[in-house]
Amino acid sequence: MMTEIKSQIAALWLDCSRIVAQRFGLQAHSVPKSVQVIEEHDISQVGGHYNPDKNEFQVYSETILDEIPLLGVVYRECFIHSLPPELCFEASRDLALEFARQMLKKPERNKWIAEWQKIPTERVRVNVLYTSYKMMEWIISLGGQGELDSLVHEFVSMARYGISLDFGEYVDYMLLRTQNIVVELGSADVKIVDALLKDETASYHQVAERTDLSESWVCTRINRLRRKYTLMNITTTPFSRIGIRTFHVLLAGPSWSDPSKLLKECPFVYDMRSILNGPWQLIARLAVPENPDSARSLDQMSSILNNNGIAIDVAETYSVGISNSFYHYNAENNRWEIPWIAMRGWGHRITEELLHHLVERIDVPAKTTDTYLDSLDMEILALVQDGITSSRALRKRLSVGQTKLSTRIKRLRAEGLIHRIWNVLNIGLVERVAIRASDRNTADILDTWARELPRAFLRYEENRNLLMMTDLPAGGSTQLMDTLRSLRWPVTVSPLSSGIWGHWQFPFNLWDVEKQCWQYPKDEVMAWLDLVVEECENITVEATSSGSMTRRLK
Repeated sequence: MMTEIKSQIAALWLDCSRIVAQRFGLQAHSVPKSVQVIEEHDISQVGGHYNPDKNEFQVYSETILDEIPLLGVVYRECFIHSLPPELCFEASRDLALEFARQMLKKPERNKWIAEWQKIPTERVRVNVLYTSYKMMEWIISLGGQGELDSLVHEFVSMARYGISLDFGEYVDYMLLRTQNIVVELGSADVKIVDALLKDETASYHQVAERTDLSESWVCTRINRLRRKYTLMNITTTPFSRIGIRTFHVLLAGPSWSDPSKLLKECPFVYDMRSILNGPWQLIARLAVPENPDSARSLDQMSSILNNNGIAIDVAETYSVGISNSFYHYNAENNRWEIPWIAMRGWGHRITEELLHHLVERIDVPAKTTDTYLDSLDMEILALVQDGITSSRALRKRLSVGQTKLSTRIKRLRAEGLIHRIWNVLNIGLVERVAIRASDRNTADILDTWARELPRAFLRYEENRNLLMMTDLPAGGSTQLMDTLRSLRWPVTVSPLSSGIWGHWQFPFNLWDVEKQCWQYPKDEVMAWLDLVVEECENITVEATSSGSMTRRLK
């Protein structure tokens, strides 16, 4: 029997080597000299593995019993050992598992996926989870099987240029990679998505009426877009309803400095983005549970930074609005075609005819709830915010009965503390620009003008100053900046990099049930402020050293 298995593995290995060479231009390892059946089971090495030191293929008994496809195991191991050794284990494994999946046919493919899904989830950061199968399934669903070829080329090129990614860097790269895949929308898709974004509560029947499509066709297209992870129905908790205040912080230090270090340990950081051009270097969003001491900590941060010559602008979000428009999306060639000259003319017309006074505002301040919330309510909201929404999963995590959970969720929904929204991703909006308007009139003009852009997120301060984020197609940020420059509106325009998630997590442990208010995370804040002081001192030392070196060179 072992002779037969060895011959089978050798034949599959040679076949895989040929495919890998033709498809990816990679050189596979030589055929294993020996084969051993082992009982030990490493769940991350589905079905067995190849030991290059012994030139031995070690196969699990489950594979011999055909519970796991032998072809998949051999193809995966052959492919792994064709990849550059600089790749982290998770990267090599994910690519090879997907390669094997593509080579298998039903029902073996289904067996393979079932085993792959057993690889446990790992927490990369507080708010970033990595699941091997979901990661690759997401990318392949968005871009098709050819995305594997692109990924292999990218990672092989990195290794060639001496770039290696550790596990955390690999996950960040893959998350960023998914944002750059463009899914094509047909004319029916555009109508449906537009209708859902305009009315998040619309039923399939209502969408069908508004788009002049059949209800069955609407259902089919929505399900297709959801399977491709392009259209997502997200359950979330509006921060303002539970007393979590949001701020945007703009930072600028010496040109060679990294301002993200100043916020790295801040317990309130939700996300950060580097600013690619303009007077600022970094923009960060903070989610601060309402507490006088927490608010004062932001003032302390500002004081420390100002005293050390680091510019900072802190703006609290008072109301928010979102604008989506598919008017400039061409469904025939699946491209955004924004007529920037026309947009310039539209801007002049708004200003000259005062049209911004006639447009209804889309932002409405949300009132903090006065509903009594206990620890169970807060745990439910924390899990919902983390993407855990099914009753079964919630009951398992909370250890509560169905009736009690159902009653709580129904009450939280009725109070607007659990809210479902539609979000559409990967439709070619790959650049993001921040626009800051520091007077009410300009903010209103910009608000009106931005309704014609593909997507805009408007965040108003209480005095109606505006910070707007807009998502644009490739090359759009340059066109936008040129257009705004010609319009001569008093705004600051900042093209942004991809987002860097902070380590913020829903602070249910800070909720004081008895007083119905948020507590102050004193230890975490003090540690962060001490780090801010330390980083400022480092910047000062580096600046002094840099100045001394410059003088010596002169």
